[in-house]
Amino acid sequence: MLKLVVLSSLLIVSMFSAEAKSECDISGLWNHSAKPAKLFVNLSKGEISVHSHDNNAKAIGLIVLKGLVLDSNLTSWNAKMYSAAEDSFVDVKITSNSCMQLSVSFNNEEVLGLLR
Repeated sequence: MLKLVVLSSLLIVSMFSAEAKSECDISGLWNHSAKPAKLFVNLSKGEISVHSHDNNAKAIGLIVLKGLVLDSNLTSWNAKMYSAAEDSFVDVKITSNSCMQLSVSFNNEEVLGLLR
């Protein structure tokens, strides 16, 4: 009986976990749309960092976005991105177009584009 309760609990948890995933798996390497750089999306850490940058080797490892979480609508992500103009981290929204393109927006304006 205990085995049945444990197995049922695991099944229920796994069903809800699967539902909390977006349509696209955005984890992994992405190309910066405007610079010769690759960014790494790490969903387990909730961050996006610089993986490589042909023009700025010192940028490698820099955390570009942090606090990355899937929005309740399961079609976008919320995160924080450093803004030099604001001299602080600001809230941004990440949306996906056909799972091959990410757009990072601040105040409804794209500030970063990423491509697969």
